[in-house]
Amino acid sequence: MREYLLYIKTGAEKMLSAQAYVTPCFAVDQSFWQEREGCQLHVIGKSPSLALAFSLREIVNARLKEQYGTSHPMSEEGLAELRELAVQQVRETAVLYGRDMAGVEPPGPEWFTWETGDWSVSVTPEIVGDDGQKLKLRLATATIQKVLDGRALLWEETETLLLKREAPIHDLTAVLQRMVLSERAQWRPGIRFAIKKSWWKHRLEMSCERCGSRAKDIEYTVCHSCGQGCAYCTVCLGMGRSKCCTPYLLVPATREAASDEREAGWKTAKLNWSGSFSRDQAVAAEQARRYVANPRPGLSQFLIWAVCGAGKTELLFPSIEVALSTGGRVLIATPRKDVVLELAPRLQRVFPDARVIAVHGSSLEKWEEADITIATTHQVMRYYQRFPLVVLDEVDAFPYHNNPMLERAVARAVKPEGKLLFLSATPPQYLQKRLVAERKGKLVLKRAKLPLLRSSTHVLLPGRYHGSALPVPRIETIPGLYKRMRANRPISSLLQIVRSTLAEGRQLFLFVPRIDDVERVLAYLTTFFPDLASQMAGVHAADPQRDEKVRSFREKRYRLMVTTTILERGVTIPRSDVVVLGAEAPVFDEASLVQIAGRVGRSSDDPTGVVLFLQAESAASPKAAVKQIKRMNQLAKLQGAQEERA
Repeated sequence: MREYLLYIKTGAEKMLSAQAYVTPCFAVDQSFWQEREGCQLHVIGKSPSLALAFSLREIVNARLKEQYGTSHPMSEEGLAELRELAVQQVRETAVLYGRDMAGVEPPGPEWFTWETGDWSVSVTPEIVGDDGQKLKLRLATATIQKVLDGRALLWEETETLLLKREAPIHDLTAVLQRMVLSERAQWRPGIRFAIKKSWWKHRLEMSCERCGSRAKDIEYTVCHSCGQGCAYCTVCLGMGRSKCCTPYLLVPATREAASDEREAGWKTAKLNWSGSFSRDQAVAAEQARRYVANPRPGLSQFLIWAVCGAGKTELLFPSIEVALSTGGRVLIATPRKDVVLELAPRLQRVFPDARVIAVHGSSLEKWEEADITIATTHQVMRYYQRFPLVVLDEVDAFPYHNNPMLERAVARAVKPEGKLLFLSATPPQYLQKRLVAERKGKLVLKRAKLPLLRSSTHVLLPGRYHGSALPVPRIETIPGLYKRMRANRPISSLLQIVRSTLAEGRQLFLFVPRIDDVERVLAYLTTFFPDLASQMAGVHAADPQRDEKVRSFREKRYRLMVTTTILERGVTIPRSDVVVLGAEAPVFDEASLVQIAGRVGRSSDDPTGVVLFLQAESAASPKAAVKQIKRMNQLAKLQGAQEERA
């Protein structure tokens, strides 16, 4: 069982500059300070709970600043007072924890073990020779630093990564503590807690250091590892148990690690793409490239707002190339595994000299090094200040949208001087307000206020690459829609589009709001089109044949696919039409409906198609989606007229 010791370091004359530290191996701290400065180390106490030790460290540091913030010496009485303060805090923490664990017996006389220390050590600077043991430790530290570069990992994950990379893990605790003292890494408890005091009652406030989750998502327990009161996070449990006694290690990326990789034979990846940009695409791609290439600090975020079918992935190519040319790594984060698997081979083809990996929950590449990492947003939690360029694709999509945990993870993956580039056809309002500049004056086109096409923080591409307008959906309200379907009564507009689409050799997306609706709608259509039953299928997120069905739809073995919102993004089917059945359902918000409509007319040889929103009652989201699509078409038309005049 690992124990964490809390001590105070003061100057040799006991004059404050005093600060409290937590260490799992006190001998390493003694050796470290001996090599650098003369000081005194005053032990306060130790505990198996890293969270408890960190909580006490914050309290002790606050008291040091409050009472000993001047050059007055700290007396033995002052040290005794701090030790007693720690004991009192442990008792109060145990009482509050016990109150929250009502009915559960503590694992011993107390919920938390705290052994008070009452001794001090004088450390004098010495010229320390590089004997074999110290040299071995320093070499191991350099190797482990390289492997952990830019990572945020729990202790078990750290060991897993080091074993996979065949790095030395002997004396790992000592090596990591030296990195912490050298400010090349940080220890944190997986779950941090503090006593929150109020006039009504005091309470224990818990938070997960990895995902940021708080109280309602933290489960209290008696831990089998530390043998005392502990807690773990239920939100990020699928990525390993983050708990009070588990160290969470943060290692920011260093310039040295990137240089070492280049010296090891990594090639500078060049763009090898035979395609070409339209005039509008070229302007947008260059605007984004300049943002990435600009070394000036302060421009930390940029938005590429490009409508569905504008060629968003291709717009990234110049930005990725300029980031790689300076020796930096690139991360492309996207909320969905399907998009990760689609993007990885595409980027590998256009950057053949780059190492491209796909990182998702079941990926075998999640511990690998790469020039370009394409990852689901959940997996981004394992990175820390690693990437000079992070691209967040589909910023408005589930599960990233409105998820503070994933927003925090993506922000932490960017190096302090790095760039965060958002990519979306339907950016959320908060991002538009923050990054999209509005036109000055009162320019109004058909009562639609239009944003600027370009600014220092965004570029807007309102038209598709082939120049044709976005298909505008038709909204039809059918009272008793669901009753008609349950009674197998004909819904003429639905049956008509199915008949005409399939007769013309086209394919049809039929979106439904709930998983249960998939089989119900398939059965309804089979009643009216029994001869076409073999050409119809249904799919949803929990379908074990999901990948095979989507592949068959792409290959036209299925002509009609009844689907939930899992196919609203990242799927391109030429010569296709769309129906949304139950468009008033909450799952179909404005952004979702715009994305769904964007499945139609994506190819240059078939830039048109039919989009039909069927609703049982009037709803705001379908109207808002139609308004947004018309607004983009108006802006694209205005942009084209301005360029013709120019």
